[in-house]
Amino acid sequence: MKKKYLLHFFFKERKKLWKVMRLTMIFSFCFVVTVSGNSYSQNTKLNLHFKNVALREIIDFVEQNSEFIFLYKNEDVDVNKKINISLKDASIEKVLEKILDGQDVDYNIFDRQVILSRENKMYGLAKSRQKETTVSGIVTDDTGSPIPGVSVVVKGTTIGTITNPDGKYQLKLPADAKILAFSFVGMKTQEVEIKGMSTLNVIMKGEALGIGEVMVTALGIKREVKALGFSAQELGGEDLSANRETNLTSFLTGKIAGVQVSKTSGGAGGSSSVTIRGNSSLSGTNQPLYVVDGIPIINIPITGTEGLWGGTDIGDGIGDINPEDVESMTVLKGPNASALYGSRGANGVILITTKSGRKGKGIGVEVNSNVSFDVLNLFPTFQNKYGTGYEGTNLYGSMKEINGKFYETLPSWHGDSWGPPLDGRRTVVDPFVYPEDKNTRTLTLLPQPIGNVRDFYDVGLTNTNTVAISGGTEKTTARLSVSNTSIKGITPNHRVKKQSVNLRTTSQVTDFLSFDAKINYVHTEGSQRPALGSSVENVARNFATMGRYVPLPWLKEYYNKTGDWGRWPGISYNPYYVINELKNNDYRDRFIGYASATLKLTDWLSLMGRAGVDIYTEFEERTWPVGARGRTARDGRLLSALRHLKDLNADVLLTASKEISSNISLSGTIGASLLTQRRDYQSMDARNFKAEGVYHVSNAKDYYPSSTLWQKEMQSVYFTGQVAYKNYLFLDVTGRNDWSSALGVNNQSFFYPSVAGSFVFTDAIDINSNVLSFGKLRASWAQVGNDSNPYLTKTGYNFYSTGYAGRSLASKSGQIPLFNLKNELTESWEIGADLRFLQNRLSLDLTYYNGKTTNQILPTTISNASGYSSVVINAGEIQNKGFEAVLNANVVKTGKGFRWDISANYARNHSMVVELAPGIETFKIADSYPNDIEARPGQAFGNIIGYATKKAPDGQLIVGANGAYLRESKMSILGNITPDWIGGLNNTFSYKGLSLSFCLTLYRVANFLLQPNTR
Repeated sequence: MKKKYLLHFFFKERKKLWKVMRLTMIFSFCFVVTVSGNSYSQNTKLNLHFKNVALREIIDFVEQNSEFIFLYKNEDVDVNKKINISLKDASIEKVLEKILDGQDVDYNIFDRQVILSRENKMYGLAKSRQKETTVSGIVTDDTGSPIPGVSVVVKGTTIGTITNPDGKYQLKLPADAKILAFSFVGMKTQEVEIKGMSTLNVIMKGEALGIGEVMVTALGIKREVKALGFSAQELGGEDLSANRETNLTSFLTGKIAGVQVSKTSGGAGGSSSVTIRGNSSLSGTNQPLYVVDGIPIINIPITGTEGLWGGTDIGDGIGDINPEDVESMTVLKGPNASALYGSRGANGVILITTKSGRKGKGIGVEVNSNVSFDVLNLFPTFQNKYGTGYEGTNLYGSMKEINGKFYETLPSWHGDSWGPPLDGRRTVVDPFVYPEDKNTRTLTLLPQPIGNVRDFYDVGLTNTNTVAISGGTEKTTARLSVSNTSIKGITPNHRVKKQSVNLRTTSQVTDFLSFDAKINYVHTEGSQRPALGSSVENVARNFATMGRYVPLPWLKEYYNKTGDWGRWPGISYNPYYVINELKNNDYRDRFIGYASATLKLTDWLSLMGRAGVDIYTEFEERTWPVGARGRTARDGRLLSALRHLKDLNADVLLTASKEISSNISLSGTIGASLLTQRRDYQSMDARNFKAEGVYHVSNAKDYYPSSTLWQKEMQSVYFTGQVAYKNYLFLDVTGRNDWSSALGVNNQSFFYPSVAGSFVFTDAIDINSNVLSFGKLRASWAQVGNDSNPYLTKTGYNFYSTGYAGRSLASKSGQIPLFNLKNELTESWEIGADLRFLQNRLSLDLTYYNGKTTNQILPTTISNASGYSSVVINAGEIQNKGFEAVLNANVVKTGKGFRWDISANYARNHSMVVELAPGIETFKIADSYPNDIEARPGQAFGNIIGYATKKAPDGQLIVGANGAYLRESKMSILGNITPDWIGGLNNTFSYKGLSLSFCLTLYRVANFLLQPNTR
């Protein structure tokens, strides 16, 4: 396909999306304007100064000087009554109280309509005119510290307020108000009778684990925390706002036990790898499933296809979700918590709930602006003792005469620092000269400043601005947010820009019907993203092999004057040429949307249906100018790729919850879902430019187009049921059956069960202790699994655009398919305890788990003599077992409002390769020259295999006769890519509404690879 057509398709789709977004914003604006009417009566102030005038004239004056309209019958209201009134900045309620005084007339205000009637029967209204009173006070905890943010509501109404940073509140009350309800997260809700008092001070007590503490679990079902029989952790609004991040996965770092977050070297705007409780698949994905508002989203890291040898990282799917739109995140750890997601939940699930409008709060405007700076922290320690070369003295160069004396040259292929000492005793032919000065100058080998590489990099800058407008009535809410992010990376010229628009609306149409809908559009542009791996285009790789005598300022000067790439000893590619001339650009337009409807059939039975779509089109382009390094690039080259991805998810759930006796309650859900996936990739490799500086496919003499398309469908049915006894003993059972089109015909159907139990022993035996406030034991067992990408059960042919002698060429697939392909099966059990002490000032959560994954889907290399290069098999087993601990403590809480809270977590996971296929002793997970990452039976997952350096009995490294280190004759384990344990320590200091937080992420690696580069 011609690039011109690809760009036309890309921008055509982008224009369609912009049309949809413009219409959406118009409708959203109209909705918000409608909602704003509910706050009009509250915000409008009136000035009236009349003496002995008729009531009719005052009503006319109010209508002319405001948007209020009066509705009444003449027989109900004496409009000729003479009135004296003098009010300034008065509310409409205050005006009505004054002008209707002495008449048996009631009023009601609906938006801008004021209805007057003797009994309001004409309009079917029951509200009477009520005189307001005011109550105020201060809310503190049991130590006397004020509590900001406490909700204070008149019971039975929506009239309420919240306490200020000093714990104080003030509230106007209707005459019939009798009880105030005080509520706050982590505190027991209190109801206090007013009894005509104008001052009410309340002391709130901590709640170890109240019945109201709930958590979003699989399929978006909300469950009481005390009833959960598996391990799950939640990050709430305070956790997400304590530190502003541009990628949601950054919030998980160091805060969730057992979750490891690893960033690629792609820099800002790149993707991240998240694993929960270790790796369970040898060839498939080990990343969790991300579910946003109940709908799974696409999360495919788009990195260079060259793997070890290059490519760029242009981000993953989860990086498109704006953190400012997120209300909470829940991590379902492993199969026991995520069994209801079947084959998609084998690696755990991360549930994301986004923000929505607030009911009955009028218009709210939220503005967030954050700026962060990135600087290099950990940096390689470069040696400054030896130059490039080998054997200490022999530089393998030729002798050149300069001013009557002979000096040795430094060959350009030198890359390892085993050469002569950089102590000024060695003088060579200076290679860092312009071509016309070749072999005319000398260079004394001396080290460069130790920080010269660090100085190459910039200070990164990330600026994010988000504006959100939200509003709502008692039945309908909406929230519209617009965000812009600008990123400057630490690698020079690296830039990323991102804009997103998010709209979410909810509506309680009737008492039995409600709707929820969301649309989210994201546009991302990136340029000059750093190259990855061991490619010579990776400037970090060049610095790693660079001789320590190389003058970086001169390399910059050389590029600025000549524009050439240049190559010198220890420098494969001038880094200044790379960051300026080797261009890469990418664009992404993404649309995520869903709609759901819930029908409440009875007070215990409801039906919900929802559908969601995730579509994005992505375009990536890389160019090499004429004269660049390499056989394929020296005459100019352009690589372009267009990707179109689409996931459609739809499900329906019937949920029931009912108490069948005073001791036993039952709840359950049955449902079905459909998933369809499509991946469409088209690329063009254009080479040999006709004219320099024209980076377009039409300027190339040679074209190499390619395209791939795969589609997949999964159908599922599932159920979950819970029985609770006296609200302290809970038993859950789930089951899910998936039918996947990617598996063998006889294995497309597979069933995943789970069972979990929770026992709150402090409630069961009625422990009422100030020391142990709450105690729960839990246990669970589950089976889930991974299916595969499609077409591993089929074979076919590859067709080529080029031919021979006028005939087309094709080749058969080099992989033998597995016609009876099975899904990978993960079986896991876990036990745990949740303990709370000292009225929840100290809590401890402990978990032990043990799981295994069998039927690994392995593409295994075979002899080319068979006519194939690989074969797909189901074999192998990986075991994961480990321990997790989460500790939360309120260390200090003073009467003056100061708090110090600590949250710590620790996780230790051991991944073991139990077995591979018969006759297969090793499976290569990744190439990592000069060593590989392999899986071997009986060894840990992720071992680094290579040749170790020989050591003397006292541990010293052995040097050979040529001055180089000697290596062992056989390959061995040099290290492991997984840490022995991971943890986090988060501290939060707060004082009267102000808070300071910092988090330490902790890792321990016992064995790591050492590759010395000095003698």
